[in-house]
Amino acid sequence: MSDQPDIRCDLRPGDLGRLIALHGAAYEQLDGFGIRFEAFVARTIAEYALDNNANGRIWFAERGHRLIGCAAIVLRENKRGQLRWVVVEPSERGTGIGKKLVNAALDFCRDVGCDYVYLETTIGLPESQTLYEKLGFTVTSETIEKLWDGPAPMIVMKLDLS
Repeated sequence: MSDQPDIRCDLRPGDLGRLIALHGAAYEQLDGFGIRFEAFVARTIAEYALDNNANGRIWFAERGHRLIGCAAIVLRENKRGQLRWVVVEPSERGTGIGKKLVNAALDFCRDVGCDYVYLETTIGLPESQTLYEKLGFTVTSETIEKLWDGPAPMIVMKLDLS
């Protein structure tokens, strides 16, 4: 039996709720990431499904029936892909699952002809930002925005694919 998780990208009933719950559980111990953050994630996922017609793809990493990680691409106008909802269960961090999920998302963007991929993040997630930088993303802006828990830095990173 392989110790590698199963990765799939077919969207099944209950998956969006599991994705939200994973974010809540994975980030609860971080300062500034509480129930309002989980609600923020829920809103962005609802927008993806309802307003964007799920235009993109979500990758789910599972061990058995347990969700241990995910990453997604939301396809935007003008050949842009937005990397979203990258999270790995704390006990699974450092195993390469996050990198594998993000690389699958970047390959998808290349396959569908995106010119670039961007993401939005904030402070307090150094492992994530390090991963993005190692994959070639660069910071294009940092502004103070009203996020889920009040004003905070909004960091935009971009990776050119063209």
